[in-house]
Amino acid sequence: MSRIIIGTTPVQVARYNPKRRMLLAEFLPSSIIAGNVGLIFGKFGSAPTASTGSPTWDFLLNAGSSNGSNSDESLLEAPDKRDLWLVSDTAAQEVNVVEHNMQEPVTPSAI
Repeated sequence: MSRIIIGTTPVQVARYNPKRRMLLAEFLPSSIIAGNVGLIFGKFGSAPTASTGSPTWDFLLNAGSSNGSNSDESLLEAPDKRDLWLVSDTAAQEVNVVEHNMQEPVTPSAI
């Protein structure tokens, strides 16, 4: 898990990963980080614009919410393996980003 500061300039928080099982962006609640009062816009594959009227974002986070790709790990692999970008309409918003990879199959070794 990585804690990342998101501001008004888009930040790439995860790179393309063909082995991704899960990716989660969690906007920490304002009860934990008092300054987390803005909105965070997320987009896979390119940087979003920090505007609710813009069609350039895939998901929107307010304080205490989370989103990503296969975030509940109900699938064997994440449907979206592209890079993830985040941007906020407010400076210095703190998020946690968690990524899990698929396990490599274990093959018995020859004796």
